[in-house]
Amino acid sequence: VEANAEKAKKEEERTEKLAAKEEMKNERACKAAVKAVEKDDALKKPQTAYWLWLGDNRERIVTMLGSGKGSEVAKKAGEMWKAISDADRKPYETKAKEQKDAYDKFLATEEGKKALGDKKAARVEANAEKAKKEEERTEKLAAKEEMKNERACKAAVKAVEKDDALKKPQTAYWLWLGENRERIATMLGTSKPPEVSKKGGEMWKALTDADRQPYERRAKEQKDAYDKYIASDEGAAKLKAFKDATKAAKDQFKPKDTDKEDDDEEDEEEPSPRKRANSAGLSAAPPTKRGRGSGAKLCGA
Repeated sequence: VEANAEKAKKEEERTEKLAAKEEMKNERACKAAVKAVEKDDALKKPQTAYWLWLGDNRERIVTMLGSGKGSEVAKKAGEMWKAISDADRKPYETKAKEQKDAYDKFLATEEGKKALGDKKAARVEANAEKAKKEEERTEKLAAKEEMKNERACKAAVKAVEKDDALKKPQTAYWLWLGENRERIATMLGTSKPPEVSKKGGEMWKALTDADRQPYERRAKEQKDAYDKYIASDEGAAKLKAFKDATKAAKDQFKPKDTDKEDDDEEDEEEPSPRKRANSAGLSAAPPTKRGRGSGAKLCGA
């Protein structure tokens, strides 16, 4: 259990790293798409007087501080900008105004309007692409988490011990197949379950009543013994305990915001005539699923 928990933790950390890496990749792609439209310098928004001054004085401030850390440089630069005289500011303010006027003039032209429209369209398209990729990533992570949860749920249910006497009896077909599986695999030259099952079904249908009778009798004996045990106080108590343990195992993996309870998966229902015949081993056609279960149905079934 501890090993599985550690493995799950590492897998979760790896998934988070991949998600962060993918997000950074999408962000870079978005910026690149917008930047590709900003080829014309005239389309770039003009800088303020402060940023023009900082561009000329950044290296000096870094040298003064002995650090190029952005937050520290910005703080010091802000203090210095507030302290400089109007005369020292004027060249930057003049340059900033010239750039602003040129920018506004360009945007007023047909070329400028088209360029700005292209830029906005590129940004919208890039953001839409980013949102799409983010949605796909979220869906993949959700699906992966759901599969992980499903596997953990199945493992927890499978770990619930089930008394052999509680396991449903096999049908006549499965008793026969258990004794003939190796022979069929040898005949086919393969032990692939789908092929063996298909051939087994064909052979079972072709058996005479006399050949089937021993298996049908054994199936009925097992079914009668099972029904008798389940009807007893001991059997009923063990079946209830098993159901309760299975439900408790599943409840660990239910979404916290879901109040709906799973239906009792092993409620006894009135079987159809065909089911009664199958359970007694009297059906000529083999069932599609094995009558003797492994202990519990799959989570969420």
